[in-house]
Amino acid sequence: MDSSDIRLKPPQETFVDEPCSLEDIDISELAFDLEHGLKDINKLNAFHAIAIFSSCLQDLIKLQADELLFKKFRRQQLEKLLVDIDILHGEKKNGCADTKKIPTEKLRSPSVSPPLKFARLHNNFEGTNDDFIKDRTPDSLFNEDKIEDHILNGNAENEALGDIDPPYIRIHELIKNTSIEKVSNQITLQDSHRLRTEIEYHLANKVSSQNALLLKSFNLVSIPALSIEQFLMRIKTYSSSTSVLVYIHSAYLIFKLCILLDIVRLTDYNVHRLILALIRSLTKILEDVYQKQKSFATVGGVNLKDLFKIEMGFLYLCNFKLVTGEEILNTYLKEEFTQLRKFCKENFDDECKKNGSDLNNESGK
Repeated sequence: MDSSDIRLKPPQETFVDEPCSLEDIDISELAFDLEHGLKDINKLNAFHAIAIFSSCLQDLIKLQADELLFKKFRRQQLEKLLVDIDILHGEKKNGCADTKKIPTEKLRSPSVSPPLKFARLHNNFEGTNDDFIKDRTPDSLFNEDKIEDHILNGNAENEALGDIDPPYIRIHELIKNTSIEKVSNQITLQDSHRLRTEIEYHLANKVSSQNALLLKSFNLVSIPALSIEQFLMRIKTYSSSTSVLVYIHSAYLIFKLCILLDIVRLTDYNVHRLILALIRSLTKILEDVYQKQKSFATVGGVNLKDLFKIEMGFLYLCNFKLVTGEEILNTYLKEEFTQLRKFCKENFDDECKKNGSDLNNESGK
């Protein structure tokens, strides 16, 4: 071979792990990657996040339907976080002798709320025209734009508007009062004292009664035609401002409410409205731009009054504690989410196999 020939590297196959739909995602492989640190919240796209949220919701529904397995899994999670639930219930019983426990049937029974009404939306529901921009932008932002235009224009006609205080903190003022130094004592999921305080708060008689009343607003008279995955994909299609962070935050919060705090009993009757409340509340607090109430209500199949009701009800259920840190979310993805997946897979998959074998034996006879 001529020494002047240039040696070329053999072609290598490149692989990009970017799913284009939920069908491209294997939830078991995704859970494995999360557990072993191959993925974290910064390496997920929207379909990954929706698959995680959907899987979490479905697992919680199955788990809470079996009281014994639910108590077993919850005890495991609380013991890992150094919280003894027996001591907490014992302290409540000794401290409030006349406390009346809210029956779980009240939490699970459907109310007389109307079914969701899904409008037939076109793919260009959120086009790029001015109506779309106005529709998905909060009203306050339009007022801000008008004020800024008046302030920037130095003509005499608009000088009087220069003294108007904008409905937001100016950037130069925000920079002066903002510190980006690392917090020495960060809040983590392992903060057992903080978790114990939250559990004690929700065990109080008045709070538990209020929670039971709030949960009724999420129950539907019938199960919606759309499955959980279809409902989440509808929201993704027509509410493009919903980010990965919102979906992961939602998965963590519903896990916390159902397992750690045990104040929400997730069922097929209330899961759709809880999804709406989770995504709506978190989008407002995490995103700069989001849909107006009317547009999101149309996507979710509820009227404006019901959307406001479930949104406020969810905020009170969370005691207005919505936002959490990236460290807690990554810990949830790596540990709590994967442990929930394993627990449900071990117990419910084995039960399905057992029921299938029993049916085969009966048919053989």
